[in-house]
Amino acid sequence: MDTPRVAVVLVGRNPTPALLSSLALPADRIVLLSSDGTRRLAERAAAALARLAPDRTVRVEGVGPDPHDPAGVAAALDRIRRDHGTAPRHLDYTGGTKVMSVVAALHRYGGGAGGGTRTEGGGETRTGGGDGGEAGTGARAGVHVDAEPRVPAPRCHYLDPASDLLRPVDPAEPPLPIADDGIDLGVLAELHGARWLSDRDPATVRAALRGGARALREAFPGLHPTEVRGAVNEAEVLRHLRRITRDRDGVEVLGPRRVADPRHPADSIADFDALVRFRHRVLCVEVKSGAEEVVARAGWTVAKARRVFGNIAKVLFVHAGPAVPGLRERIAAHNPALSSSQVQVWSLDDLRARLTDAESLRKAFFPGQAGSVTGAARGPAVPGAVPVKRAVEPPVTRPAEPMPRSVARTVAPAAPVCTVTASSAAPILVTALGSSRLGLLSAVHAHRPERALLLSSRQGVRAGVREAAARALYAAEHPGAPVPDTDGLRASGHRDRIRFAADPVDGSSAGSVADAAHTWIEGMRAEDPGRPVVVDVTTGTKAMSLGLALAARRSGACVACQVVRDRTVICLTHGGAAVQDRAVVDWSLVLDGYAPLTGPLADAVCPQGAAQVDVPLVAAAAEHLVRAAGGPVGMWVDRSLADPRTADTARERPVLVLTFDDRALGLAAPAWSRPVRSGAVRRVSRGAWAQSVSAATGHLNLRCDVAGKVMALTRPGGDVGRAAELVAWITHEEPEEDGGGGSGGEGGGNGGSGWGFGDPQRPVLVVADPAAPPDLWDTDVSTL
Repeated sequence: MDTPRVAVVLVGRNPTPALLSSLALPADRIVLLSSDGTRRLAERAAAALARLAPDRTVRVEGVGPDPHDPAGVAAALDRIRRDHGTAPRHLDYTGGTKVMSVVAALHRYGGGAGGGTRTEGGGETRTGGGDGGEAGTGARAGVHVDAEPRVPAPRCHYLDPASDLLRPVDPAEPPLPIADDGIDLGVLAELHGARWLSDRDPATVRAALRGGARALREAFPGLHPTEVRGAVNEAEVLRHLRRITRDRDGVEVLGPRRVADPRHPADSIADFDALVRFRHRVLCVEVKSGAEEVVARAGWTVAKARRVFGNIAKVLFVHAGPAVPGLRERIAAHNPALSSSQVQVWSLDDLRARLTDAESLRKAFFPGQAGSVTGAARGPAVPGAVPVKRAVEPPVTRPAEPMPRSVARTVAPAAPVCTVTASSAAPILVTALGSSRLGLLSAVHAHRPERALLLSSRQGVRAGVREAAARALYAAEHPGAPVPDTDGLRASGHRDRIRFAADPVDGSSAGSVADAAHTWIEGMRAEDPGRPVVVDVTTGTKAMSLGLALAARRSGACVACQVVRDRTVICLTHGGAAVQDRAVVDWSLVLDGYAPLTGPLADAVCPQGAAQVDVPLVAAAAEHLVRAAGGPVGMWVDRSLADPRTADTARERPVLVLTFDDRALGLAAPAWSRPVRSGAVRRVSRGAWAQSVSAATGHLNLRCDVAGKVMALTRPGGDVGRAAELVAWITHEEPEEDGGGGSGGEGGGNGGSGWGFGDPQRPVLVVADPAAPPDLWDTDVSTL
């Protein structure tokens, strides 16, 4: 009897790629692998897959509460093999954390129920199941060698959003086109936990579609003229979009839709004036009566679009009246994160003139996507691809799949000795430069290498990185001693021990990264044959991390990753150990855009900045947190606050960042009123306030990853509770997890003594009056 074809698909915070990959992979059984934090998203993807592809079986498997723990990932993979009686043939590593991706890709699915690790002649590494002991108290897994035959590795794929192809790690294999037949706007919204309050266009818009303003006034004589103009404009945009996309397969246009509030099911939490779907991508259209309404609404509109449809969503603002020069630039000045690739602003006349058919719509908002959208019109399918809702094909038995070129090795290397096991010889370290430099500096501190190679992509910013890494290395080897300047680091040899690869790597190609890293490792081994080699996969893109891991397997080197939550380094071969001491971090490199605070916070803020953020509240919180800390605290202030030309965007970033050794706590406090272009002061909407908190959280997350956390501060007030609910909604926090909604205390499920580092995308929301400081401000953050 033929064995079933099983595919494992990793699920992260955006479940859309998991659904698309599951539909495309040639498999009879799909296993969605998630952490506890993304399990609900995985369950939604499973439900959607069950409806769209009923010929397949689908289940959700968990790795436990920590998606950065290799032992939990390995244990889940062992369960998958046992439950299905076969090793998965395909793995999609687009979702989940980098640790999940690397462990899943290297795992051989061939172990028994016991824990441990196996290193074989092919350079393979497998970590066994079990929790591996307490964090930070020693090895999480011991070395275990068994005699089981090697099980073929699954074919690894990554969803390339630019080409909509599942790209294999092995460049010799053909890519798979994604399958999105049957996906509509309702499916995409439900995938992210959103549903419409009504599936019909509003009655006012239906009336305006039938007969314009006259029909609308006859049907609703009590409407205010402003409401009449708004409904007529919405109907005009909707009519035009439907006309140009009529009879075009794969394109869907919906009129105004309201999103049900998960905490108040009868109410709305967000709304859209029109929605356009091109295959699986979405354009959210907002219609405004005037251009001035666009700037203040842009941030919240993008936030709700991403929340309901993920990062595939784009936003188009359409306003009545003539086009306004420079409006797009004003949006970017209002919120620097809103790039032109995400947000466009057109007048109603522009819409009519520029969008004349479905193809012009595609070119304007979905460049790079195929013009033909039906399954039949996409060209011949890649061999092995499975169409949606196909008849069940009998599985075939295939011979064992060879390892890709970048993975195969004919000679078994000697088992290396990992630095985690306290080897007497300092290792050679290979790691990547990612958007967060903090992980790289922590890797240098943890491994204390004799030499380190840093791989960067063409987009990587190298300035200052080598010196910062040399300082971290010197401080790790000379704890408590003053760290020398650049000349001193060069004289001591520490700077020369940190090297960049001669050429940048393709950050999206695991194979090219594996080749570059393997070449350098072999060169180092030729110079120093007895020295252990460690590859740290914590930083860089997922493809870079996987490429580094493949190079390690090919070379017989150790693969290590940092569990930042508890300051542990895990070697996939030799287990884990707590990192000695704390890393000395060059925060000026990590926190670009920030400067050391040398005096009172108010002195570092210009009047324009003081109108954007609540400076006294931030200062009070910082004073208490610094006083509560058991060690030195660095204080870094947003540079833009001092410059009137840039201060009007300060609400989108943490005002102050407190650094505790290798941790960073950002304090954000967007003001509830702010001046507008005319000079008047307007109240900030609850959605705009929540969006600013979300933007500040993303700003710190980009720089510090899991070693950063944002505390969002606000004073007691009538809008606080609702704003807290919006913050929780944006960050995918389920209502039953909410610790009180932020009314009078810290909401968002992070309140009390349980908050800490490890989930950087969820801020801690604190409602406080400086005259009555909350107990949370007495937390010694240095111990978290």
